[in-house]
Amino acid sequence: MATQIERDVAVIGNGLMGSSIVRALARSGWTVTAYDPDTSRARALATELPGVDAEADLETAVASARLILTCAPSYAAVLRSLECVGDWTGKTLLNTGTSSTDESKKAGSWAVEKGVPYLDAAILCFPQDIGTERGYVLFSGSPEVWAEHEKLLAALGPAMRFVSEQVQAASAVDLTIVGGVYVAALAAYVDAVAYAQSQGVPGDVLDEATDKVLAALKDAAGEAVAAIGSGDFTTDQATLSVFTHGGETCVDGMRSAGFDANVLAAAVGNLKAAEAAGLGQSSFYALAQVAADDSTAGRQQ
Repeated sequence: MATQIERDVAVIGNGLMGSSIVRALARSGWTVTAYDPDTSRARALATELPGVDAEADLETAVASARLILTCAPSYAAVLRSLECVGDWTGKTLLNTGTSSTDESKKAGSWAVEKGVPYLDAAILCFPQDIGTERGYVLFSGSPEVWAEHEKLLAALGPAMRFVSEQVQAASAVDLTIVGGVYVAALAAYVDAVAYAQSQGVPGDVLDEATDKVLAALKDAAGEAVAAIGSGDFTTDQATLSVFTHGGETCVDGMRSAGFDANVLAAAVGNLKAAEAAGLGQSSFYALAQVAADDSTAGRQQ
């Protein structure tokens, strides 16, 4: 006989992010089953928080709740572990780990095969932000599932948003903003600050200059979205060739001081490719044309 459903949600995976999710849900009054292969993690959460039960058996944990929220680094590992679950009747599966768009699609297909409604999520904040004003999570997949569980998921933060019925859409935003922008930009910034400090630049000057540049970057981001969407890459400001020359100068300067500047060098390489394609007098955003061409060529090979 199936285990009686007694909890609002089962959180599978109680690492740093998973534990923060458990805490946010419990503090909002939802009852939670916590499960992790490292059973000490789930026990610690149950000891810390009222409304949380620790479960050492995965199948029993899944049986205890209607919403099954997984939070683990590997989608493939999550789906393999869930093969032990024989009965998905009345349940919903929500994956919140970082994934590629292909992995999200595979998870959605796996759920279809099991007959379980599915929702995919991308967490665009740190564990400490979950359940606060900075909590930001995007969802994609079944709109019916989103509507059913939106109230519960609001415990993770006020900036919850359903993106699309295309199951991979939330993952695409994650890869774009966290991977393609945040990681790359922060890596470039760390390189640049290390170089600047080696040249005697004080920290307060770097902070002030950074604020100014970030304000300009915010404006540029909006321009980029509009230009790429419209295909209009004309400019009456700095052309792509101007950025290429400036970038090369920066790379040479940093390398002459003993710094690799690999992130910036990769960006300059992309600018050179765009220049070679005849886009030198276009705006910086014409890089999108080279990226799209490369992507298409890769799919055709």
